[in-house]
Amino acid sequence: MTSMEGVTSTKGNGIIITTRRENVASIAEPFYIHSLKGLSDYDCWSIIKSNVSVGNGEVPSRSENIGREIATRCQGLPLAANVVGGVLGCCKSEQEWRSIKENWLSDDEGGENITKILKLSFDYLPSPSLKKCFAYCSTFPKGWEIEKEKLVELWMGEGFLQPSQRHDMEFMGNKFYNMLLHNSLLQVTREDTRGREYFVMHDLVHDLASSILSNNTDGNTPVRYMFIEKESSHIEEQVAKHLRSLHLEGETSGTTFSHFKSLHNLTLVGKSYKELPDSVRDLIHLRNLNISSTSINSLPAWIGELHHLQTFRAESWELKKLPSTLKYLINLRHLHLLWRTKLPAKIGKLTSLQTLQFFEVGIEKGYQIEELECLKNLKGSLWIWNLNRVSDKEEAMKANLWQKSNLSKLVLEWNEDSDADTNYESVLDGLQPHANLKVLEFVGYKGKTFPTWCKEMAVWDRPQGSWVPLDNLIEISLKSCLECEEIPMLDHLPNLKSLSLTQLNKVSSINFSLKILKSLHIYDLERLQYLPESLFCNNQSLSYLWIEKCPVLSELPDGLDTLSSLEKLTICDCANLKWIKNPSHGAKQYQGILHELRIEGCEKLMEFPHQILESSTTTIKIVILVGLRSLMNLPMLIDCLAKSSQCLEVLTITGVPKFMASGFIESWDLGRLKELKIDVSVEWSRGISVAIGETVEGMLQRCGNSLKKLDLKGVENWEWMPQSFHHLTALSELNLEKIEVQELPQCFGNLSSLRVLSLVGCKKLRCLPSLDGLNRLTELDWIEIKDCPELCIDSEWLNHPILGIVVDGKCIDVVASKVQSIEV
Repeated sequence: MTSMEGVTSTKGNGIIITTRRENVASIAEPFYIHSLKGLSDYDCWSIIKSNVSVGNGEVPSRSENIGREIATRCQGLPLAANVVGGVLGCCKSEQEWRSIKENWLSDDEGGENITKILKLSFDYLPSPSLKKCFAYCSTFPKGWEIEKEKLVELWMGEGFLQPSQRHDMEFMGNKFYNMLLHNSLLQVTREDTRGREYFVMHDLVHDLASSILSNNTDGNTPVRYMFIEKESSHIEEQVAKHLRSLHLEGETSGTTFSHFKSLHNLTLVGKSYKELPDSVRDLIHLRNLNISSTSINSLPAWIGELHHLQTFRAESWELKKLPSTLKYLINLRHLHLLWRTKLPAKIGKLTSLQTLQFFEVGIEKGYQIEELECLKNLKGSLWIWNLNRVSDKEEAMKANLWQKSNLSKLVLEWNEDSDADTNYESVLDGLQPHANLKVLEFVGYKGKTFPTWCKEMAVWDRPQGSWVPLDNLIEISLKSCLECEEIPMLDHLPNLKSLSLTQLNKVSSINFSLKILKSLHIYDLERLQYLPESLFCNNQSLSYLWIEKCPVLSELPDGLDTLSSLEKLTICDCANLKWIKNPSHGAKQYQGILHELRIEGCEKLMEFPHQILESSTTTIKIVILVGLRSLMNLPMLIDCLAKSSQCLEVLTITGVPKFMASGFIESWDLGRLKELKIDVSVEWSRGISVAIGETVEGMLQRCGNSLKKLDLKGVENWEWMPQSFHHLTALSELNLEKIEVQELPQCFGNLSSLRVLSLVGCKKLRCLPSLDGLNRLTELDWIEIKDCPELCIDSEWLNHPILGIVVDGKCIDVVASKVQSIEV
């Protein structure tokens, strides 16, 4: 609680507490209670309707009347409406809807009705196995975020998922998961950068699942699942022998896993685990073992005796290699590792394997690419590296990639130290994937040309004896292909959404026009001269464009200002870029949605289309313009920024000439600006100094409650200082460079939130604010001073008990009673 001591409304901060209980609100003694009202019956029906409507989005009139009556019984709770909608969506007839209304839902007030609604959703789950899967989710604590894939593997370990002739256990697990989502019994929280989905259970739903789990047991039924978050006392043998799932954080004193004779799922968490306990060897029924969050750095040979193991998770940097006996785990389906963990020899014996994300090609027998031949069930992502150790097409074909129809992502990487005699094109020709592939990446390929299947983006279907286009590809990446002179044909790929081109040193031009592309990333193409003329025209999909380190690129094609879906635009270090064409000249008006604009290190760029900023005045949040010394229309861009004030949070303009508006701006309102970094020195002259000063003052005038960081660079011999400092009460960091004033204004004391102050090259500055100003800077704890030869630091600053002062890189450490002042 000590971290909350500084919270006070007088400094513009506070604490919001949310609760479903009125007594909690009163105990907190708040200065204001805001009671949320429930949704209207109309809104509840809208939620229900969105879950049940199909086709044209309409519901038959008779069913709609019943549905509207049901909506009134949701009592304004969105969770209830979502859950009821999920149930009704599974009901095909009006009679079923009427039955739910009459037999399951009442007009009761209070919390009982939401419980009935949730129980209704559970009762309508179509299979006992699905109900078991739902109840199992309550074994995790309330609010616990769970990865979807991990949950499915735990269900599988419990035996809840039974395969059919057509579908395996994983398919059934994904189906069950989606059904629980559809019924709002689970809620997705996020998706990480690797595409892994996470979810939580609403607290009320968790209560239901817990009650179902407890109702399935009586006093004579043993506990099956335990989730222990902290170190605890010994688990009794009588309890241990019946457990099927155990999540154990921290070692439990005296635990002998040999007592856990029925255990199917075991998760160990904590750095206290340095090795896998020997007693785990006795868990002959173990299906799922997770040691990812431990410090275990090696595994015993006996791990190969856990013959029923289906899932092994060891995603830890600590684990360097796996023992050779792993090849005996013939039932292993999912092996989750980090790329540094070295696989054992003969991994190909694990023919049930579905998850193997990384494979390093070795030289010795048992480590070569042929180990992938029999792994026909691999799913998801596969990254193969050290392909320079593959000699030719014949050897490459032994990987049988073309038969792995369940792979969605394939990364093919050659080591940087590849032998110059490696037959790159031949090897790559033998690595044709299946046509179902969605993501394809080439890294370090040093062939001068690509084989036919890459050039055409089509693979040879052996059974049919014909070429099949890779129409399922949504993402392609080429990285460090240093010898390639051209990239493959891509125009015919109907679903391609993302393209990344990195370090293609010999590519001078790009010839494609991808109208559905959403993301284009071009980095370090040192010979790239131009982009396709039609790249941007009529492209309504492109939302992310990044062009960096293309030193001979001189212009961008027409239509950049017409990309109505563009959200992020980055152009950096294109030293020869002079023109960004703008044929529309603002004639075509549309509402842009640009959120971030970043242009850096393009020293020859003469003009940036102001229409791009002008069309996104209601959405732009970040603008960074750096090192654009030839830019001629900054004043016009600043005019556009004045109109963008309602959303702007970060603004950086440095190394750009003529920092000023082109005309009079009546009002700036940068009420959301958090960071401002500006440099007024480029092409400064006394003739425009007034206009520059007015522009800076205008920016600072109304962002006092939001601005956290300010960097301001002035110019020598201009004795100027913004007068708006006294408004900046939220400012925590201030960096001043070449501000040619003799003393800082007394209003400096108003910067009540200031913690860091930096003064660089302020050659006329003689003193810091007086004692009165210092006493008001209650948060200040760090000052850095450099190249300020006239500055004298008085004793009251030196005597400050918590203030750190660094002068020209050296920390000042003085005894205040002996030193009255210090000259910098």
